[in-house]
Amino acid sequence: MVAAVIIASCANDTGSTNGDKTTTPADTTASAPADTTTAKLAVKKKKGKASAVVSTDNTLKIEKDKEGVYTKAEKMPEYPGGEAALTKFVETNINYPPDAIDQNTEGTVNVSFVINEKGKVVDPVASGKTAGHGLDEEAVKMVKQMPAWKPGMVKGKPVKTRLSLPVTFKLADA
Repeated sequence: MVAAVIIASCANDTGSTNGDKTTTPADTTASAPADTTTAKLAVKKKKGKASAVVSTDNTLKIEKDKEGVYTKAEKMPEYPGGEAALTKFVETNINYPPDAIDQNTEGTVNVSFVINEKGKVVDPVASGKTAGHGLDEEAVKMVKQMPAWKPGMVKGKPVKTRLSLPVTFKLADA
């Protein structure tokens, strides 16, 4: 199963307003209020986008590991409502971390998790190289919030199946 997911973007204003003066994270010194006729400091807004794809390696054999988890099932787990519902879920449940936006951090977080026999998401963890600045934690948090899936099936019985969800975070100017 391959499911493409586009995640809604969120804006982050890196400055704050203090009286008549706009401050940025680098501007921490106190000063007299600026003349209202002078131009305020421009603060560039950034937006973050993320995408995710559930993919299956069709070359894997249908067998379980020592923990009783299949890496491939005869019928792979399905998100309730299909790919469109998964896309909508991700769009409404993931936020590009403000620290990652401030630090211009982009990257892909691979979240590995198991769909158990009842369809529940179990043990989501970021695997492989970490992206940092909260991206790994946000991707795992989003997966933990997922509703029950239709479980994977082997010989007509529901089985625990491991999935991997690469979540790609990308910045764009507003």
